[in-house]
Amino acid sequence: MPFNLFILAGAMIFASFSLLVLPDFLLLTDKTLWLCLLVLIPLLLSAYLCKKISIYRILVVLIIIVSALAYAHSFALDLLNQANSVSARKQQLSFTVEEVLHQQAYQTIIARAQLAEGLPEQRIFLNWKAEERPFLGEQWQGEVTLRPLSARLNLGGFDRQQWYFSKGVIAVGTVKEAIKIGENFSWRTTKLQRALRQTSDLSQQGLLMALAFGERAWLDDTSWKIYQQTNTAHLIAISGLHIGLAAGIGFLLLRALQFALPTLAIQPLLPILNGLLFALLYAYLAGFSVPTLRAISALVFVAFIQFSRRYYSAYQLFVLVVAFLLFYDPLMPLSTSFWLSAGAVGCLIVWYRYVPFSLFQWRHKPFSPKVQWVLGLFHLQFGLLILFTPLQLFLFNSVAANGFFANLIAVPLYSFLLVPLILFAVLTDGAFYSWSLANGLAEAITRLIAFFQGEQLIFSFNSALILTAICSLLFLLLIRFIYRERAISPQNWQIKPSRGFTLNIIEPWSPVRRKKITAGLIGIALLCLSSVLIRQCSAPHWHLDTLDVGQGLATLIVKNNRAILYDTGAAWKGGSMAELEILPYLRREGITPEKLILSHDDNDHAGGAKAIFEAYPNAVLISPSAQSYGETYRIECLQGKVWHWQGLSLTVLSPQHRIERAENADSCVILVEDGRHRVLLTGDAEIKNEQVFARSLGKIDVLQVGHHGSKTSTGEFLLAQSKPDIAVISSGRWNPWKFPHPSVMERLRRYQSRVENTAVSGQIRVNFYSEKLAVQRARHAFSPWYAREIGFSNE
Repeated sequence: MPFNLFILAGAMIFASFSLLVLPDFLLLTDKTLWLCLLVLIPLLLSAYLCKKISIYRILVVLIIIVSALAYAHSFALDLLNQANSVSARKQQLSFTVEEVLHQQAYQTIIARAQLAEGLPEQRIFLNWKAEERPFLGEQWQGEVTLRPLSARLNLGGFDRQQWYFSKGVIAVGTVKEAIKIGENFSWRTTKLQRALRQTSDLSQQGLLMALAFGERAWLDDTSWKIYQQTNTAHLIAISGLHIGLAAGIGFLLLRALQFALPTLAIQPLLPILNGLLFALLYAYLAGFSVPTLRAISALVFVAFIQFSRRYYSAYQLFVLVVAFLLFYDPLMPLSTSFWLSAGAVGCLIVWYRYVPFSLFQWRHKPFSPKVQWVLGLFHLQFGLLILFTPLQLFLFNSVAANGFFANLIAVPLYSFLLVPLILFAVLTDGAFYSWSLANGLAEAITRLIAFFQGEQLIFSFNSALILTAICSLLFLLLIRFIYRERAISPQNWQIKPSRGFTLNIIEPWSPVRRKKITAGLIGIALLCLSSVLIRQCSAPHWHLDTLDVGQGLATLIVKNNRAILYDTGAAWKGGSMAELEILPYLRREGITPEKLILSHDDNDHAGGAKAIFEAYPNAVLISPSAQSYGETYRIECLQGKVWHWQGLSLTVLSPQHRIERAENADSCVILVEDGRHRVLLTGDAEIKNEQVFARSLGKIDVLQVGHHGSKTSTGEFLLAQSKPDIAVISSGRWNPWKFPHPSVMERLRRYQSRVENTAVSGQIRVNFYSEKLAVQRARHAFSPWYAREIGFSNE
């Protein structure tokens, strides 16, 4: 039975993880499943009748894997089909609010609505612009501007479409006016409303609601940044730590009650069941969000196994629980929180398996209970530092420098004081001033960990690979040091430094185990280091990155991890494309911008300039206008100027004069040459400008299409003179001007230019080698199913 059970578990994990990489045309449909079974089942029967046991077992495993793949892929195909059926339109909808995501400077919600008659209700993401604020469980009616899912996508960056699908969302929309037509408040929603009223004048209301109900819509940005920049943000999200704490509270309460009962009335399973009841109650208060659902499902599953009196090792339990969760929802791996939860548990299992706290003693005796829990917390955090940090780097490209110490303080305070007090306040409706006490405690903890708030340690992808290799080798050295084989009796297997500290060697490290763990850790290190080496060896001479910044422009000329940035995308109140896309990309790739060229002063080109100079104050501004962006050094962009930068030549073709504020016609037009290839960056230059600078231009390889494909740019004369091989358009999908204009696309096709559009492909990178160039896209034919273009194109 365990053998078959683990085959099923492995097949389910494999099938679910395949959804991370497979394109839509490789997903297994029901029809393909039946075709496979029609082939495999007769072969299976033949092998059984012929008593070919080994072949029979292989065929059984294949049938299980194919069935698991079809089951997992059916979830993805169903969502994808629903998403593809949505077209851009305005529609009167009645919908129910299921999640409130933001309710501060702007409002966004996830609602459930029936988009067409005869179809089941579906989840949609809504930008809420109506005056009235929505609340959980309310039913609204209004005109919704719907459109298919779409999102910006840059290489290695956050994929919002992936996030949509992980939430079960199949369309996005905007609501400007709506009326409430009803409400269906659950006991949880009623409790939440009451708690909001009771905490309305408390400074940490958002934090209290996040910990009590899992609702972060009321969490202010200041508190969130403190927790985010100290690696303690996981404490705000109700997850395994909080659910386990609730289960522990329920267990201890009933265990304490049993002391007052006669012996015959004491049942050993009752405390466990009461713990599960408390955990379920907390998960319900948290709205059975994905992290809480994972935690409570795992807890119930483990309890069931314990009740059935089966024994599994920690590794086996981990595999079974993960498989159980993925069977419930095969799309879980699309969520970052899944990797954080599963990764943390997996790291702790490995850490406590090979470096248990029981190894460490003081003067040949276990540590006293008074200090044991403190040292145990150090031991736990140190294990996460070595094993979990690489996963954090791959997910977020950064870690907090003082996160280790912030967690040492925050975790016990949250676990033993704040969360129990908040649960008491919820269940008693704030009796005994519990909300005020919780608010004071939350304020104190937040101020305390704010002392550890500092600079984030930013790691590029290559640096993350190298650090992962280092962590693997450090862990290998640590456990080899601990499990050294000795030629003395087991009673004396101890390392005895001075001042009484002792490291007990519990048992020798068996040769088989030594070989396995050594091979695994060295394999991880070699894989990471070889990946870095391959990336470096296959790197082009230089490359041109047109980042996906929506309806705007941001282009990078990159060589030797240094760059010239041409335009910065748009900015708005409270944010900019520089902060959302450009700066994260620069840090992820380990690129330092040395110069910033602003083609002109329109917001969609220069909006993020101040954010760039705040991050890189020594960057030189090159601009045709006199506008200030907080720069330290400035050079004028005027016709005839030439710069030489790392073997590349940059020549200014336009404008001819410096002005106070540069408009489209004043765009700084740059010709980039490496001796073989030629690239033209035009900003928003208009046709009348093109007729001036294109006269002596000659053949070019890459053209940045002017003004996002507007018909006012990229005229016949420019294309006739330059005959570009590749035309790159930076535009936003569903932009109101419907760029690129059909007349521009027709001209480009006529001159046989290969058109690349960020609205379709996401980031576009042109790699320049000594003898050739190659185009790389963030979204391409073999992209995973969740990253593909959804719905109708705007071309």
